[in-house]
Amino acid sequence: MRWMPFLLLLPLVGFAADKPPKEIVALWRTFPQLAKDTPQKAYHDLGTWLPNRGLRGLYAKAQFALNLAQLQKLSGHKIFGSGPHQNGKLNLKSANDFGHYNPVFIKWITANGIPGQTNPKLREELQPVYDKYLRRTARGFFVAHQNLKAQPRRLKQVQARYLELLDAQKDAGDFLQESFRPDTDRLEKAGHDWYEVNVAHGFWVRRTIDGSADEFHTLLTALLTTHDSKWLKAQR
Repeated sequence: MRWMPFLLLLPLVGFAADKPPKEIVALWRTFPQLAKDTPQKAYHDLGTWLPNRGLRGLYAKAQFALNLAQLQKLSGHKIFGSGPHQNGKLNLKSANDFGHYNPVFIKWITANGIPGQTNPKLREELQPVYDKYLRRTARGFFVAHQNLKAQPRRLKQVQARYLELLDAQKDAGDFLQESFRPDTDRLEKAGHDWYEVNVAHGFWVRRTIDGSADEFHTLLTALLTTHDSKWLKAQR
């Protein structure tokens, strides 16, 4: 099972820009309406059967305010340094590759993405958007990262096998899902969404391969610090 990695969170997270781009503020503000208006075809086109779960469901909505091509133009940086996703378009059917993120783009997002990080009024205004549409996913990705960080040897073993399966074009995505099923079952009992936590483990495996895990962890921590600080402190 292959999932579009973390793309929706990208326009919505980052570090302290004095004045975030108006397009990103607009995405936050309009997201509740987008959630109501997004047609079923948009979810179908992204291959998701869970419109209210997972990253594809989130991106299906967000693209109507700020899609990847527009975000790439806004940032002035390529989103992916290599991989199947090219020219601002997703290729979700690649059997032998995945998107390798451009670190410069991640740094741009880190500098421009959370409107409320340095603006208390925006933080208060946009908190309900985080609570309803992003909190569950953000928490799931954070605990998945913690879980993998605590098992470095196992992570390397999964990485190696995943790369072998990519080379052989033999169900690499399914392998990731099954590799972390016991972890996901355990984290579900702790209150996390099974589907999103399972996807998150695969995301972090790919980020440790493409070298962007630290940047993304900083990005995620910034989002949680701004909108979910009490929960974040409890995890440490």
